[in-house]
Amino acid sequence: MREFPKMLYLGTTQAHQHEVAQNQDHEAELRELGFVDFAELADEVNQTEDYIKDMRTGKPKTVLQGDYDQVLAERDQFKAENDDLKAQLHQEREANQQLQQIIDSYQPEPTIQAQTVATDYKDLTSDQLRVMLDEKKIKYLARDNKDTLIDLLTQPTKTEE
Repeated sequence: MREFPKMLYLGTTQAHQHEVAQNQDHEAELRELGFVDFAELADEVNQTEDYIKDMRTGKPKTVLQGDYDQVLAERDQFKAENDDLKAQLHQEREANQQLQQIIDSYQPEPTIQAQTVATDYKDLTSDQLRVMLDEKKIKYLARDNKDTLIDLLTQPTKTEE
């Protein structure tokens, strides 16, 4: 007669889970976890108060009440910690927004700066504009007029990476 596969059980005679042991090593592992032969399962009459009931079926589960209470306590602790972290995150976001407002207040308005630059370029001669273009290594044509040269200086420069 073959000994394996062998069914082992965990829980009570009324509420249990089962696992199939494929060999001696697997059986040893299952027995370490508390699995037993069906005949060795405890009667539910003696175990009812120690086990919690499944909310859907009303049948006892194989989780001890003390273990369940411990899991609930840990869950409550994690919820409290999560709420604290959410509060800290909210405070940091508010601080970040305040800092961003301060930073924004120190930056000059781009339209004012562009008008100032454009006005400065109009005061220069075409030759001076060409020298500035040469320094910035911006290409231009010899026939380009002053307005074209200013446009070349004021357009955003493309950087090659």
